[in-house]
Amino acid sequence: MHARTILQSLQQGILICNRNARIIYFNDAYGEFIGKRLEEVQGEEITKYRKHAMVPQVIQSQIPIEGIVRTEGNQEYFASVYPIMEGDIPNGTISIVTTLAQHQLKVKQKTETLAERVRKFEREEILAEVAYCGGGVEGKKRAAARLGISLATLYNKIKED
Repeated sequence: MHARTILQSLQQGILICNRNARIIYFNDAYGEFIGKRLEEVQGEEITKYRKHAMVPQVIQSQIPIEGIVRTEGNQEYFASVYPIMEGDIPNGTISIVTTLAQHQLKVKQKTETLAERVRKFEREEILAEVAYCGGGVEGKKRAAARLGISLATLYNKIKED
């Protein structure tokens, strides 16, 4: 696996800057966060797009800043910025950004009871199996058989919300 593929799979925004606080890389999630594509801004200083970016401060101090809540424009987010060191020399930073909306969704998911999460998971699995086996009664019969449940149970689980 390539590092870029791994970073693209994350829901958090990932930003990598060089020792001059210039953008080297960011994943699509970070691009959505700042409203730019990497090709448009690669090589530019991050402060051009995030006026109050902490990247220059972390490069200078070599001390990470973790889990702080930031507001810029109408965006609220958590940010952590870590120095990238080569020996004793700061060579850049890596930033991890989570929007408050993403965080609130995770909190909401954690406030559901186990039974609620199991029902939701069960329903999603059943719907995926029905989609695989095809719609209609015959597809649902095949899905029920593959899942080891009765057709009546399948219908009841699909109706639950």
